[in-house]
Amino acid sequence: MKRIILSIIALIFNLLTLNSQQLPDTLYLKNSSVVWGKILEKTQTHYSVRTTDGLIFTFPVNEVDRFVFGHKIKKDLENWRPEGIGFTIQSGTLFGSGNVSFILFSFTPMLTYTINRIHSISAGIGYERYENKMMPLFAEYKVNFSKKRQSPFCYVKGGALFNLEADEGSDYSGVDNKTGSTFGTGLGISWPYGRFDSYIQLGYRYSHIKTVHIFRVDDIYIDKLNLNRLDITCGFKF
Repeated sequence: MKRIILSIIALIFNLLTLNSQQLPDTLYLKNSSVVWGKILEKTQTHYSVRTTDGLIFTFPVNEVDRFVFGHKIKKDLENWRPEGIGFTIQSGTLFGSGNVSFILFSFTPMLTYTINRIHSISAGIGYERYENKMMPLFAEYKVNFSKKRQSPFCYVKGGALFNLEADEGSDYSGVDNKTGSTFGTGLGISWPYGRFDSYIQLGYRYSHIKTVHIFRVDDIYIDKLNLNRLDITCGFKF
């Protein structure tokens, strides 16, 4: 568990470090070419640019359509959150007690609809590993505390857990894997990662799974699995 926690911390640190780096200046040419680098000189006759490869080029003014400084691009990106339909990929780890392993894993792609840069509704289907392999189908509602891309938020989600293990049966006994349920809520923080939104969220997750065992003597045993877990999730929204 210690390794997993350290890996999550390292991932967050790397994302924040990449995000803090200065974006390159951008020079748009009239022939539809784009040059990225550092604008060294701007005069009435020419632009001088050092590219990201370290090469220096000079372009006459009449060949340049427009230019944008990197700090201006970064500022625009930090305050830009797209509305409407988007796509989100998230993966996480569930820690806590239960009848199975202390650590569980999840991976979920989602379709997301953002309203007024504050509210978002997502629907996802993915994979989670419990005692059996499960496929969650759920909806999530998230509200940001700010319209800026770097913002804390809270979320609530819930849905069904479909057991991917096949039912078993013989002349003597049988196993019927029932559909379960899941619910979660918590807090998180999002920050810009280029034109994407990255985030991490921490919350409570409850899952209920039921398996029915049927024996030849008409004896029925119901195995109920209730999991109360700490849910740590990282994700990217495109």
